[in-house]
Amino acid sequence: MEYFNKDLALKTALTAAEAGAAVLMSGYGRHPSASHKDRISLVTEYDFRSEEVVRKIIGRAYPEHLLVGEEEGESGSGRSGYKWYIDPLDGTTNFVHGHPFFAVSIGLWGPDSQGRESPLVGVIQAPALGELYWGRAGGGGYRRQIIPGRGLVESPLKVTATANLCEAFLNTGFPYDIYERGAEILSPFGRLVMAARAVRRAGSAALDMAYVAAGLADAFWETGLNAWDVAAGLLLLKEAGGLATDYQGRPYLPELSRDILGSNGPLHEVIMGHLNFCVSQPS
Repeated sequence: MEYFNKDLALKTALTAAEAGAAVLMSGYGRHPSASHKDRISLVTEYDFRSEEVVRKIIGRAYPEHLLVGEEEGESGSGRSGYKWYIDPLDGTTNFVHGHPFFAVSIGLWGPDSQGRESPLVGVIQAPALGELYWGRAGGGGYRRQIIPGRGLVESPLKVTATANLCEAFLNTGFPYDIYERGAEILSPFGRLVMAARAVRRAGSAALDMAYVAAGLADAFWETGLNAWDVAAGLLLLKEAGGLATDYQGRPYLPELSRDILGSNGPLHEVIMGHLNFCVSQPS
């Protein structure tokens, strides 16, 4: 198999994420106008402007790669077998309301040494939080944050060792079709709220995944996500020693899997049990 330089790809992703983040910060706090994609989902001019600059940077570096973005769909030839997933603004609703929990997420997937489609590069930048997460396959993952009084602090990503659900800190999100699937979504949510130490729903799947990879949360689950929501986070979680599957325990596959559970590993089975409990219980 032809050698692919993941370090150069990571550098490109970091440059693109920084450019996209700069676009977002130019509008952050200005309460930009937003239009509805559907009943809940919002989009702003900054979603499109961020994606435009990210696409330009990656497209110039890798014209033979396929680019898949949330707002503009697919571009590039795709002949190489490598695919970039771009979420130019994950957490648009937060952004519109001036909430700092939003991010640019860029994930590169392609053939690994055995020719299987795998995550190769992941970058998640949360500019309003002063946080950056990045990694490449086989090279580990890292977090950089700005801490007042300490400046820039960098640390390797590593999942927690929490094994008891009663001690677990969990992240989740609600899909945009929750009004049609309310019972399906809220039943496992309620069970896990009662079983875990805490459950948080902050509005950015990319950052939720990054937080599990960084050991800031023990697990994350959500249904109805798109590949660009989690492509980068899957790489980070893998490099941090975590585990990602669908709700039935099958490997998570972008564009195919409907649900995702990302965890530190020890909690995976017990959380999966709560997600699947009462799915077909007799009345």
